[in-house]
Amino acid sequence: MKTVALGADQANAWGYARKLNKENLSIGIDQAPVGTVRWMIDSFLDSERCKGLAEVTQRDYRWLGRQVLSDIPVGPNILGSLPASAIKPRHADFIYTIIRDERGDATAHYACRFARRLWHWAARREIVSPVNPWAGMELKSPKARTALWTREQVVAVVSAAEELGRPSLGLATLLAYWLGHRQGDVLNLTWTALDSGVIETRKTGRVLPIDVSAYPRLEAALAGTNRTSTHVITHERTLKPYNKYTFGHQWREVANRALIPKSLQFRDLRATAITELADGGADIIELSTHSGHDTVAMARRYARRTPEQFRRAADKRSKDGNGE
Repeated sequence: MKTVALGADQANAWGYARKLNKENLSIGIDQAPVGTVRWMIDSFLDSERCKGLAEVTQRDYRWLGRQVLSDIPVGPNILGSLPASAIKPRHADFIYTIIRDERGDATAHYACRFARRLWHWAARREIVSPVNPWAGMELKSPKARTALWTREQVVAVVSAAEELGRPSLGLATLLAYWLGHRQGDVLNLTWTALDSGVIETRKTGRVLPIDVSAYPRLEAALAGTNRTSTHVITHERTLKPYNKYTFGHQWREVANRALIPKSLQFRDLRATAITELADGGADIIELSTHSGHDTVAMARRYARRTPEQFRRAADKRSKDGNGE
């Protein structure tokens, strides 16, 4: 092995070191050194384990790993450049607080859950020790959302979308409200799937029925929509499906026009649909036709507790002879 002096200039030294790595170790200029956190992240993202996950989960993990975690400052370095085996529980706690302060509780919680899964995967391959620094952090779950839409608010968004010449955004709102589907599934919905009466959800891969005739207002809105693309929701100018960023930005403009408070979000339409189904007395099997949930616990994450549910429970109690 040949020893090479890298010199006193740090920038030049790093550049020369990368060049030597490329020439002698087959490591690309932009490829993370073996054993570092970034290398471990990239290895996991390229693994069959990760590629077997839902597309939306893979996309989230790429963002969390490469954009959120890798660049976190740890002393004079960044997390991605450190040896993965050197990360301790105190580092995990510190990194959590940085992400929480910069990006909020939800992202910090999600990032640490991803890191825990990443380290578990790496430990099984003896890349790191079996002691997972991200386990046992006792993270508080993000506060459950309680926001619900009213039908008047849904109608207001549809009207505002029409006024702004963006009926596609109003139709997306109706689909989410009546069917209880996630934004990704609404934007990915095709006319073929709609006509067949069956869709496959992007996040979980569950197959769900669709019968729009059960919702006459939604059926009428779809009947009045021109089929200019394979997808139901398309941008009026490009006639192509929205990406989630363009959709989110432009939908919020419409919501603002309709005087919808910023605390009320598109994702709350799904929770509203499931809550209204629960209020109407739908059981878990019936709920799952809209939400795709297989368990009561999962359905409860979305279905808000309401006075209607309380009254219905009280009515059942009275019928059992326990009430007055």
